Amino acid sequence: MENPGSQGTIVASTYRNLHDFIIPTLVDDVWIAMGRPNGWDEVVDSFNKQSLTAVFKNGSRIFLRSCDRPDDLRGQNLSWFFIDEAAKVPHKVWKIMLARLRVAPEKGWITTTPRGRNWVWEEFAQKNRPNYAFFTGSTLENKHLSRSYTDSLVQNYSGQFLAQEVYGEFVGWEGLVYDLHVEKHHEDYDGSEYKYAIAGVDWGWIDPSVILVGLVGFDSKVQVVEEWYQNKRNIDFIVDKALEMKERWNIRTFYCDSARPEYVSELRQNGMDSRKGKKELDPGIACVNNAMDKGLLTIDFNSCPNLVAEMESYHYEEDDQGVIMKDRPVDKDNHACDALRYMVYSHSKVGHVGSRKGNR
Repeated sequence: MENPGSQGTIVASTYRNLHDFIIPTLVDDVWIAMGRPNGWDEVVDSFNKQSLTAVFKNGSRIFLRSCDRPDDLRGQNLSWFFIDEAAKVPHKVWKIMLARLRVAPEKGWITTTPRGRNWVWEEFAQKNRPNYAFFTGSTLENKHLSRSYTDSLVQNYSGQFLAQEVYGEFVGWEGLVYDLHVEKHHEDYDGSEYKYAIAGVDWGWIDPSVILVGLVGFDSKVQVVEEWYQNKRNIDFIVDKALEMKERWNIRTFYCDSARPEYVSELRQNGMDSRKGKKELDPGIACVNNAMDKGLLTIDFNSCPNLVAEMESYHYEEDDQGVIMKDRPVDKDNHACDALRYMVYSHSKVGHVGSRKGNR
């Protein structure tokens, strides 16, 4: 209203959330709370429910969009944007929307419940920048909620879930697939000798391709010391990178994503012992966790930032009541985690890390 003719976008994580929550709040609830039940009609000239565009009487526009197809958010020149439940949308959406701020006053907002230490935590809780403001709050501070409702939340939630969902804290979420701790699982590579190296490989194009290098010590312990993590690289480029890493680390075996057997064959034809990795999901995850718990798997956090970032956000799905479904990891932003699983689980199947045979 203060910037006639300006354009802004409200972004929801899904079309369903846009339809069920954002639109009713924008059109009705906000105005009722202000004591102006007809306020929307007073300021808005038209609202097209097909294009999801509201045109104000002063020429300003609000575009309502979902993240179902993030690339559709490109192209517009905006004065502002707002992302609801930002922790549920990809980091890519935040970056796309920032690039759209080309017209004054150039402001963006997000609101969200924390979901572990994901991109929201990295962008706002970890960084301190003069043009950003970061506010936290608890559900218990919401004056529009009844005391009986907030009491029921405290009584029924506990632990990290309570801290996240009620107190709005960024915590190591209970639903994480891997419980990674810097004190226990980080180890700088100091140039020590090792028996040989192994590698885990995950193929991608739009998503990144990943190669992880693990050094197998004389005690059968594996230390992950290097990652290569890039998208839009063809197999010729990947072969060259794999050869370079093989020569640098004396990699004995590459355990690869079996989804692209022609790529596995390409590595083999170029002199590498490349094999289809063992892909069973639950046993593979259990094997990695077992090796971490026993101190048989460590990671050089400084050399593998993408692997660490994925492990700190790779989580299981929740049902509508917030119950974590331990058999259903969310298949997103887990490419380095997959490469790690192929490497560790496949290696364990031949009698090494995390297996009984390897610990005799």
